[in-house]
Amino acid sequence: MKSNTNRNLKIGFGLSILLLIFSSLIAYVCIDRLLENSALVRQTNQITHTLEQVVSSIQEAETSERGYLITNNVLYLEPYTAACQRSHQLLDEVILQIKDNPVQLEAGQKLKETLSLRIERMNAMIDAKGTTGIVNEKEIEMGRAYMEDIRTLSNQMITEATSQVQVQTEIRDRFARYTPGVIVLAALLAILIAVVFYIRIVQDMAERSALHNALEEQDLQTKQRLSIIREIASQISAGDYTVRINDDEKDTLGSLAGSLNRMAESLALSFERLANNEWLQSGVADLNEKMVGEKQVETICQDIITFLAEYTGSQTGAIYLLNDNHLTLQSGYALQTDKAMSIPLGQGIVGQSVRDKKAIVLTDIEEHSVIISYATGSIKPAGVIAFPIFHEREAIGAIELAALQPFSQQSLAFFTMAASNIGTAIYGAQSRKKLQELLEETQSQAEELQAQHDELESLNVELEAHAQKLQASEEELKVQQEELQQNNLDLEERNRMIRERNAEILAKAKELEVSSQYKTEFMANMSHELRTPLNSILLLSRYLAENSEQNLSEDQMESARVIYNSGNGLLQLIDELLDLSKIEAGKMDVDYVPVPVADVLNNMESTFMPVAQDKKLELQITHTLPDGFLIDTDRMKIEQILKNLLSNGLKFTSKGHVRLSVGKSDQDPALLAFAVEDTGPGIPSEKLALIFEAFTQGDGSTKRKYGGTGLGLSISRQLARLLGGEIYVTSKPGQGSTFTFTVPIAKPHSQEPDAAELPVPSPSPYLVPVVPEPIPDDRDTVTPEDKVILIVEDDTAFARELLRFTHSQHYKGVVAVRGDEAMDLAVRYNPRAILLDIKLPIKDGWQVMDELKSNPETRHIPVHVMSSLEAKKESRAHGAADFFSKPLAIKHMREMFKKLETIWAEGSKKVLIVEENAKHAEALAYFLQSFQISSSVKNSIDESVASLLGNEAECVILDMGIPTKNPYDLLETVKQNPGLEEVPIIVFTGRSPSPAEEMRIKQYADSIVVKTAYSYQRIIDEVAIFLHLVETQQDDISKTGKLQLSAQDVLQGKTALIADDDIRNIFSLTKTLEKLGMQVISATDGQEALEKLEEHPETNIVIMDMMMPHLDGYESTTKIRNHSRFSRLPIIAVTAKAMMGDREKCIAAGASDYISKPVDIDQLISLLRVWLYDEHA
Repeated sequence: MKSNTNRNLKIGFGLSILLLIFSSLIAYVCIDRLLENSALVRQTNQITHTLEQVVSSIQEAETSERGYLITNNVLYLEPYTAACQRSHQLLDEVILQIKDNPVQLEAGQKLKETLSLRIERMNAMIDAKGTTGIVNEKEIEMGRAYMEDIRTLSNQMITEATSQVQVQTEIRDRFARYTPGVIVLAALLAILIAVVFYIRIVQDMAERSALHNALEEQDLQTKQRLSIIREIASQISAGDYTVRINDDEKDTLGSLAGSLNRMAESLALSFERLANNEWLQSGVADLNEKMVGEKQVETICQDIITFLAEYTGSQTGAIYLLNDNHLTLQSGYALQTDKAMSIPLGQGIVGQSVRDKKAIVLTDIEEHSVIISYATGSIKPAGVIAFPIFHEREAIGAIELAALQPFSQQSLAFFTMAASNIGTAIYGAQSRKKLQELLEETQSQAEELQAQHDELESLNVELEAHAQKLQASEEELKVQQEELQQNNLDLEERNRMIRERNAEILAKAKELEVSSQYKTEFMANMSHELRTPLNSILLLSRYLAENSEQNLSEDQMESARVIYNSGNGLLQLIDELLDLSKIEAGKMDVDYVPVPVADVLNNMESTFMPVAQDKKLELQITHTLPDGFLIDTDRMKIEQILKNLLSNGLKFTSKGHVRLSVGKSDQDPALLAFAVEDTGPGIPSEKLALIFEAFTQGDGSTKRKYGGTGLGLSISRQLARLLGGEIYVTSKPGQGSTFTFTVPIAKPHSQEPDAAELPVPSPSPYLVPVVPEPIPDDRDTVTPEDKVILIVEDDTAFARELLRFTHSQHYKGVVAVRGDEAMDLAVRYNPRAILLDIKLPIKDGWQVMDELKSNPETRHIPVHVMSSLEAKKESRAHGAADFFSKPLAIKHMREMFKKLETIWAEGSKKVLIVEENAKHAEALAYFLQSFQISSSVKNSIDESVASLLGNEAECVILDMGIPTKNPYDLLETVKQNPGLEEVPIIVFTGRSPSPAEEMRIKQYADSIVVKTAYSYQRIIDEVAIFLHLVETQQDDISKTGKLQLSAQDVLQGKTALIADDDIRNIFSLTKTLEKLGMQVISATDGQEALEKLEEHPETNIVIMDMMMPHLDGYESTTKIRNHSRFSRLPIIAVTAKAMMGDREKCIAAGASDYISKPVDIDQLISLLRVWLYDEHA
């Protein structure tokens, strides 16, 4: 109490002294502000006066200037010069005074600049007056404008200085007003503090008196508490451990009471443990008593589960025994009938407890997951336990119990103690059962042995009888042997006749082989003779149709287009003749692959529906097959047959309909029947047998209404038979015809498996029927500078989690819960990446991928596919940047964003080129470099794989003709190497692959590009997709790049030698190449070509026809190569033979490259650009 009084005195005096110091500081600050304000007012007045002098000086200079301009008297220039110097000096003084004020300093600098400009203009006018005597009125007007600016800036500075003085004056006035009030307030507070602490000291004295009275009362309470403690201690010693002292005081007696309470709790716990141990021991003993005796497995299991349920108060239970990695239900207690009879190991809490060899306890049980049934209803249990039972530390089964109350620790301990005893008892019962089964089996085997012994005795008797019969048969065989000798003589005579007949057949076969060879030669020569003039027709007609010289009318251009289309039709006819020849010679290959029938029908409908609509016919396509029905056949040949039948039906039908019906054949379910029915004129019965003959039509007269070669049906029937099927026709004149084409559903067993045969996956239902509600995202707050992620996911909970993680990575997120919204959002927000699920409503993930990759605005965006399906390969085939399996872990999401940042951070990309032709490789590398894409060239598989493993490239461009190894081996080698599975591969080939080859290539490669005039642009497009080059970046690079490979630039001014024996080809090629700016030299045979080269050594490239008189192209090429100065001259071989091996033969003769007739002008330009680009560079 005494200390409180001292503290109050110190606080009172301390506060009084602080108030005194505070009031003194306020007075000092006010006086200091008054002094500062006075200094500022003086400075402002000085600045104002100086600025007025600056304006006055410049006005004085103007006056002197006008005097000189009017009188041309130089005496005016002296005051002019002095005034200009004085104005500068005064303005410098002003700037020095305002250097601490940024606003005033900036205005002063502007004033100084304007002043200098004004003086410069005045000097210029004075100089002009002195030299020319003429004063420019515009200069006078400009000087007046400068003077106005000087006055304005001066007034602004004066106004600013004055406003600052006013502000400081207002602050000074506020301090002057507030200071007396603060001093008075401090005095009043000092008085108040003195009064308050006087009252507190008086109160302290009163509290000291009250404390004395309180101590006397506390002494009385202490005596009462001691009495209560003695009474509680007596009750505990008498055996009542439930009594407690309610004393919460924090003193010695309170601590004593707490110790007494803890002693009572300890005694109660000890006695409770003794009771629990007695319960456990009693339970184990009773259980062992139940399991004693030679009981069956079913009986002992029922006794065990009944005892456990009753002893632990469980309402239901089941016991399962392990058998071949499955737990079989053995017995139950109050068990529902719908419980599983067999549970795989690891499934459910029972299976998992056996696998983990430990008990599993459930307390928080969901509604309807587990119920306990009784006569009038069911109830949810509060606790469920499953624990394994052991024999020699091996789990042999498990027990599951459920109760209306949670299982206590005492019950869990009982289950643990009983598990081994239960296992031992059950194992013993099982062993007894097996022993009994073995005993029964042994008895059965003994009975079987006795029966076999009896059978052997009867067999011995039968054998003796057979021996007697054999003796009689031996005599008969001797007679038959003599007859056989005579028969052998007859057979030898017949064999001699057969050998003679076979010799005749072999001779005929050789004659047929020679005839077939002559026919092949004829077809090859015919192809050459037809293609050579056709080449000129196509080239010149296209040249005329393009009308590059703008000297043809529209009718003439249309005529040229008709000639070009007719030439293409003739080329198609030649190809049909070659097809027919291949089929008859047995050289037509069949590429068997699984073909979805629905895809074929959709293709037919899209192809022929416009034709039917033009003729106002109804095209009907129906089928009776299940969804996703597949047949093993050659898709290209199937479609060729159907196209021929449908085009015939539409051609011969003028009104009505054409119907394509598909279903299994009524005669043979192993065949699929395609029936094409039309309502055309029909076919007379006498013509039905002729329409399938080559060059034969139903109406063969000169007045026939319908055109055609008559080859279509003949080729179709041959193709159908090649596939193992047939074509039939039924027709009624005036009513129409029906062509039925049958083909085996499965691949015929006689066919060898095709190397290119690849499985086509059956279509899977990826569409989700339910469309969820949209979730809030950032689409309304996205700006052009934001980094955006597009999330396409129908699982709204997972989409929210992805959106939250996107925000944590400093991205904004836009969420689409439907597949059909993805494309619009991608175009609108141009996201950095897209997270895409496969299973989506309305439009699935694969459809979304196809849309994104086919649109130039979105194909560069990396798409990360997320799905619970295993679709990594399929996602890569669709152009995905990566694939992640659901559920997606946080580390995978971080990985995904790390890859995304890497893609955007990387500048230059590197491409690996694997190419057989060094010239082609260099040209391609040169072209890629123009788009800031570096590349490396390899010509062997081992080097290529090593380069990829060293992370030297992000993409591969593979030529399908690399010499060291089969290119398919490289594809397989790359994809089988760990870490290279996701490297994109673009196949670059000089010929169009067959459908079977294309399917095999696409099993490993991501894209196929055929070499043409535009193939390099295709390569850039594909590389941009796989390296995720942004479209705008590509545009910028192409605009600013120094290396451009346009055909016009590369070929301009180059000289080409064309060697061809057909003057028409020379003329057509010359017209085309001259249009591109090339100089053309021609030769009609190989010898003349050699002479022309000697005359024109500046020739840059040779286009050599390989079939010429006197000296053909092969010999000419070899002789050119023998000249050292022409050893590196590019030679492009041209041949009209459509036979295998032509390309290899030309290259072996020394040709640099190869092209076949009729010459594709785009492909020729591409080759010329490749072989001439380095000279341009």
